[in-house]
Amino acid sequence: MSQHSVNPAKTPRTCKFSARLFEFSLQDANTFFNEKKDSVDNKMQTGFARFISCLDSYLDLLDGFTIIGETRINIYGSVTLENGAIMRVTNRYHNKVWFSDIAISMDSEESNDYISDKGLCYGQALLLAEVLTDPPLNLALIQWYDFKSKRNPYLYGCPHLKLIELYNFVAIESIHGVVHIVPRFDKQNEYFVNKYIF
Repeated sequence: MSQHSVNPAKTPRTCKFSARLFEFSLQDANTFFNEKKDSVDNKMQTGFARFISCLDSYLDLLDGFTIIGETRINIYGSVTLENGAIMRVTNRYHNKVWFSDIAISMDSEESNDYISDKGLCYGQALLLAEVLTDPPLNLALIQWYDFKSKRNPYLYGCPHLKLIELYNFVAIESIHGVVHIVPRFDKQNEYFVNKYIF
């Protein structure tokens, strides 16, 4: 799985951000993250630590697209996707943390480069960012899930996953929807996509 697996130039769809948490300029990002790191959850701290490198990798995929240091960035706690699903990335939602698990539509031209679940791969959202360029970039910083076994990617009819140390920005427009991923009891870093809940 690499950043190149996600098609950054998807057809734009409407999404609606809500619950703005932070605003800062790109040039002040590291200072801002250091100031806020003690007041946010570990997952959001991980997002802060990966923000600049993941944004650089994402921008490398956009031919001729550059941003300047004064560019403003908004970090949000939720976004309503085109299908009406609400994706949440917040330290406090009814006094609980909530980092949505999501399904991402992958680039069909690279489908032979990795295993997917009928064109979908899975991740956990760590940050929702609106980069105020012209046009704005609506992005989610995610940590990827991968299949636990390449030989047997499904168990009990569900994708059998593990959370891996791979992080990327993806366009919110490439997010297929919010999914329910549950841990496999008595196992470390083993999860199932619960396809039977809805």
